Amino acid sequence: MRNFYYKLLSPLFFLYIFSGCNLLDEKVYSELTTDTYLTTAEGKLSVLYSAYGNAQFRNYYYFFTSGMCSGETWNEFGAIEADFTPLSNFTWDSNHTFFNEAWVNAYAVIRDANIVLANTDTDGSDEQLRAEAHFLRGFAYWFLHDWYGALPLYTSPDDPLQLPRSSEQEIINFIEEELSAAAAVLPVSQEDYGRATKGAALGILTNLYLNTRQWKKVVTTTQQIIDLEKYELIASYSDVFSIENEGNNELLWVIAATPQTGHSIVAITFPTDYPVLSNQTTYAARVYLFDEFVNSFAESDSRKDLIITSYTNTSEEFIQLLGNDRSLSGKYEFDRDALGAEQGNDIPVIRYADILLSRAEALNELNGPVSEAVELVNAVRLRAGIHSFSPGEFTQESFRDAIFRERTWEFYYEQKSRSDQIRQGTFIKNAQVRNTRAQDFHILFPIPLQELDANPLLEQNAGY
Repeated sequence: MRNFYYKLLSPLFFLYIFSGCNLLDEKVYSELTTDTYLTTAEGKLSVLYSAYGNAQFRNYYYFFTSGMCSGETWNEFGAIEADFTPLSNFTWDSNHTFFNEAWVNAYAVIRDANIVLANTDTDGSDEQLRAEAHFLRGFAYWFLHDWYGALPLYTSPDDPLQLPRSSEQEIINFIEEELSAAAAVLPVSQEDYGRATKGAALGILTNLYLNTRQWKKVVTTTQQIIDLEKYELIASYSDVFSIENEGNNELLWVIAATPQTGHSIVAITFPTDYPVLSNQTTYAARVYLFDEFVNSFAESDSRKDLIITSYTNTSEEFIQLLGNDRSLSGKYEFDRDALGAEQGNDIPVIRYADILLSRAEALNELNGPVSEAVELVNAVRLRAGIHSFSPGEFTQESFRDAIFRERTWEFYYEQKSRSDQIRQGTFIKNAQVRNTRAQDFHILFPIPLQELDANPLLEQNAGY
């Protein structure tokens, strides 16, 4: 997919006779309307590509919100500190920039998907196009639901602009229907890189079931993914994230990027005195990992090898990071083709390790630490180079804790820590231990103030 652009060029020129202000008559040779442009394959595809472009959340809100409020990461320096600090301290409000951007971007995906679905046939001729639109709409609502809970449910371009929030269960059911419909039609592989596949739809659906604790459905969808025989744990953990290895068989769905349509996750992670190539840039802001987390890895754990604990700066000074709560995630490498701060690393959203650990968690919740569940976790640990578990060493509760620890090590810097802690019931408790202002209502973010102002039918989340 790499680059999807949606351009609507509909210039309207009004020419006035200065003396009389009369509108000149113009012969219209062509006109783009929903009755013309959206009846063509090109027109419908361009709107679908717009939805894809809006769904590539190459933004600070996607890369850093989860880690900042879960205690996975912290920030200092740079103008972005004004946005990060409220997330770390639980002092955010409904006017936070990240909440505004996330809402607008996700609903732009929904708008585009609705246009596609309203202008494609249901007779089977546009079947895959419709399936991709259903996936993108389901993906956007999945993301919004994770942040805000119940939402206004827009399913048609003709819906009123002002709608109240649907119920929590209605939103969950709708996301399930969207992703299930997409998975039933989408191919296992796409010729165009970055377009939705059956595995992508089942992967997002699995995460929905996981975070809503629908354990039997998690078992079902993860088995469907396994049965596709497309995905695997690739041998090297670092290769999962390598630019040269993009599109590898561990990745079900990613935030796709190139230097031309990139992100600055690397630039905002590393300090300005870190040695880089002449075409690469770092910002004043930087994002750190805590010592407690870095030291929690087993010595032989290869996942720890992607954490930068010291470096020699551009002035040939040795900088010790570990021991000062300032270790850096090197999970996403510097792009040799970077355009300044813009990097082309794809960022995983769902990968096969997540499917295996999600299945293990569901099996444990249903049946306790059965052999299959333990072996699924062992597969992830074996790839990391650490010792295997035995089924007999766990109770259901202790194995639940072991799975969450494994997820912490496996998915750092992958935007999963907040939802994992909420599911585990530790999100608020952990934040309070860190002396933040966290309260129970903070498991959801506030509806953005600009949306409340624009839609009087919206009600704010409790506590805000």
